[in-house]
Amino acid sequence: MANVQVSQSSLPPVSIEQAFLETYFHALSQFAYDKAKEVAEKDRDSRKTNYGSTWTSLLNSLSHLAMAEKMYASLGYLGQKKWFSGRESLRSTYSSLLTELRKIEDTGRQAVGGTAPSLEKLLAHLCGQLSSFVAARLETMDFYETLCSMGSSRVIGYAEVAVNLAAIIQRHSKSFHHPILTPLKTSFSDELSILYHLLQAQADMAVWCFLPALLHLHEAHSKLNSWGAIVQMAKEQSQKKGFELFGSTSTKVPQVPPLHQWLLSFKAALVSKFSLYFNETLSKQSSPPEMKTLLAKTSCDYMAKFATFLRKSDATNLSIVLDTRGLEETYKGHGYHHPAAKLEPPKGLDSYPAIVSVPGERPQHHWPNLIMIMNNNAAEMNTMERIVYFYDKAFQSTYYMIRIEPKMTLVVIFETKRAEKDSYVNTFLTEISSQLKNNKLLLNLKPGSK
Repeated sequence: MANVQVSQSSLPPVSIEQAFLETYFHALSQFAYDKAKEVAEKDRDSRKTNYGSTWTSLLNSLSHLAMAEKMYASLGYLGQKKWFSGRESLRSTYSSLLTELRKIEDTGRQAVGGTAPSLEKLLAHLCGQLSSFVAARLETMDFYETLCSMGSSRVIGYAEVAVNLAAIIQRHSKSFHHPILTPLKTSFSDELSILYHLLQAQADMAVWCFLPALLHLHEAHSKLNSWGAIVQMAKEQSQKKGFELFGSTSTKVPQVPPLHQWLLSFKAALVSKFSLYFNETLSKQSSPPEMKTLLAKTSCDYMAKFATFLRKSDATNLSIVLDTRGLEETYKGHGYHHPAAKLEPPKGLDSYPAIVSVPGERPQHHWPNLIMIMNNNAAEMNTMERIVYFYDKAFQSTYYMIRIEPKMTLVVIFETKRAEKDSYVNTFLTEISSQLKNNKLLLNLKPGSK
């Protein structure tokens, strides 16, 4: 026992400043921005006699950082009008922080007196790494702004956006790695990892890749749960004794910020979309009543919406048609297929399978007509916003179709003559198309969007 005590006593003591920093960055990772700012200012003000020291300057920067992070997580910078300079206000805050941190870093490296040399060295090192973090934040601000603006686009290149985000992740993978900054690094990495997996899942679904989309959704789900558990834990602690930070107790309980809530909404939207695109595969894993119950729990039960539309409109069939030509992976049909399985690419009409068809199987006798209409109107459909209408006198059938992904088309078939401008049908197709492309969800990054 004596030997153990000697061993423990030989460990270097943790300074008050280092303990403070560890607790401060832990608070930021728990979304406790107000409390982090409060304790930074309290410690700074208690050292007024030594104002101007490296430590006091850092505390001042940490106060600014806490508020910048709060604004970032609130997505408020996306909601301001250009002339109000909301975005530029946060950008200016981060840019000023960069200047402050680099100045503190230089001062710390040159210091010979005042604060203990070992602490000066630590602070200089931390400020250098925090500068990298702030630079990364400026990049992610630009990324979210681009993502939000894409909500107004007819064609959304999710695969390209995912590649761009992966580059940001890679660029900063080895930055701000000091152990004291671990909570900050973990939070930053989790945020971008979640977003990357969601974007990639959307890109995989657009080309009907079952397993990759499923795995990306699972990764995003797991990381979102872990991230959300941080706030839940803080809430539970606050109910017992108040939220405690560095010896100070507050009734300000950390709340899940809008950024995290938006990521949850994005995941929920993709789960609904996955449940639609791969409905046939998923239906084989449970009974019809169980499947109906599970779908009802999703944020948007597309199958129920389709059933309601068919009933109210008297449509014969609603299908989502996949154009398998030119796909990176050979179309193999519903379900999981071993990567090594070799199949011939489908030909002719089989190149256009219905990945969704309600009610029942796709109407085979309509397929030649349907594919001909799609190909004859390819240029118009590739705008991703035009509804193509066609009435076939010989078949006494009406076709409506709209492109929902570059390789997927939503089709409604009536075995009667219907008006081209039928408002119920046109509104339904437009809304479903936008919903599946997640236009509104991207626009909702901007606070106050409707």
